[in-house]
Amino acid sequence: MTEGAGIGAAAARLEGMGAADAVRELPGGAMGDMPSAAHVTFPGPVAQAFFDDDADVVAIQGPVGSGKTTTALMSRVRRAMMMPRSVEDGVRRYKLGLVRETYRQLWATTIPSYLETVPKALGIWAGGRGDPVSHTVRFEDEFGEIEWVAEFLAFGDNVIEAMRGWQVTDIYGNEADTLPVEVLTTGIGRIDRYPARSHFAGYPPELRSWGQMCFDLNAPDEDNWTYRVFHDDQERERIARQLSEGLEEGAKPIRINFHRQPGAREPGAENLSNLAPGYYARQIATMTLAGRGDQVTRLIDNRPAFIKAGDPVFKREFNPAIHVAPDRLRADPARGLRIGLDQGFTPAAVIGQFEPPMRWTILAELMFPTEHLLARVFGERLADLLDERFPGLRVEEAWGDVAGEAEAAQAAENATWNRIVGQTAGFRVRPQRIGANRINPRLEAVRAPLEFLREGRPGLILDPSCRYLRGGFEARYVWTEEVDASGNKRKIPNKKLVEANAMDALQYLLLSEARGAAGPSGFHARASSDRRRGAPAEARGLETGWDVSAPYAGAER
Repeated sequence: MTEGAGIGAAAARLEGMGAADAVRELPGGAMGDMPSAAHVTFPGPVAQAFFDDDADVVAIQGPVGSGKTTTALMSRVRRAMMMPRSVEDGVRRYKLGLVRETYRQLWATTIPSYLETVPKALGIWAGGRGDPVSHTVRFEDEFGEIEWVAEFLAFGDNVIEAMRGWQVTDIYGNEADTLPVEVLTTGIGRIDRYPARSHFAGYPPELRSWGQMCFDLNAPDEDNWTYRVFHDDQERERIARQLSEGLEEGAKPIRINFHRQPGAREPGAENLSNLAPGYYARQIATMTLAGRGDQVTRLIDNRPAFIKAGDPVFKREFNPAIHVAPDRLRADPARGLRIGLDQGFTPAAVIGQFEPPMRWTILAELMFPTEHLLARVFGERLADLLDERFPGLRVEEAWGDVAGEAEAAQAAENATWNRIVGQTAGFRVRPQRIGANRINPRLEAVRAPLEFLREGRPGLILDPSCRYLRGGFEARYVWTEEVDASGNKRKIPNKKLVEANAMDALQYLLLSEARGAAGPSGFHARASSDRRRGAPAEARGLETGWDVSAPYAGAER
């Protein structure tokens, strides 16, 4: 049995026990009295800033082993000690809600982490056997008595229903990148509900409101809600405004603060003094050996990355450090725009410019994976994007899927998808017939500029806003197996993931330079081995004079 399976089996057994009995069976944990928030040794300055933050929503993101969870729990002790005294009996009352999807997850990770901070021998444990668990502790500091209550809740399939009627002071979301966004949007209405308002009667307004959503997380996938909330400044401000709309008149607006610890290999990495030598080196070696560079990026280097859905089609050729621009790319006003389109209910458009001999600048993409759009609606949105991002630039070419020439089932008009989008957006869309829509020529049309490098300039560079293309290249445009009627298997790109639509649009665009009217128009090999002395021979791609529909014809392999 693996270690993970053993932990899961133990958690399953604890889940069915009463809370007091289950806690007694958990090994280790803190000893002695309730910890003091007045004497804390912090993993580093970022963790300390997070500890002291009293914003309505606060999050800390760090690599594994960076002390996030311990700091988050100690900050809860600080907030309990800072609660105003009750005007009824002088006791400071604080209730912390801790949430995960299942009670098995709570017993496997959250409760053991909690017990590293709060001694299990203190207070009273209640609940369990598949129901919420609570831990109540009464302790004192130099300012008097504090009642601490921790409630552990599994929300299951319905966050809103599970949190209905829940009244807590703060909510702590451990491993927030594994939680649904409803924990934030529903939880914001459950905090600041304990204790009852009568305990604060007569206090000024700033002391009558005391609630916080607290999260810790590893660097998320860019599709995760935590990326949008905590990494996109504009989106964070929009969500804060939206959450503030339901507040009472005169209430202070919602604040959302984010704290990022340095990655494990960055200067200033935190909590290293509490880790064993080689802690990160062993994990990097294991993840690399397993082919999970995305995990090294997220869990060690603390940078968001796309989680791999399989073996990327362009794993060998694509390098984000080379092919993704660090900042927004500017269109060349002297050149026209070229557009590739993929039709369907989830259509995609890719907008770029071409500079001979082989320099593709991909400026923008357009796709709405959560919406099913009619051709005319997509054309309108494409026109809006062109007007907003590229005013005054002409569209010199636009290429679409050959399938877009069939009558569009989603369009009422007796016209093709390509024609409807083109007429709505204001340019002609031609079907891309080069390669007869076979997958190999389309993939080669992408490989060629990826492998082209001249004077330090790659043959293809993406604007960083092209998240679906980046996600496709890095992690989600992946190989799958297709079995034909004879039982033969072959590898083809997986078209079930939405990134495939953007990648198809890119392929139709790049094929436009695969062959001109008089023949092939200019795929060149990458810089020669003479210019990279000592480098191994390169894999051959499309070159001048080669037929894109048969890229390896006549090649010596």
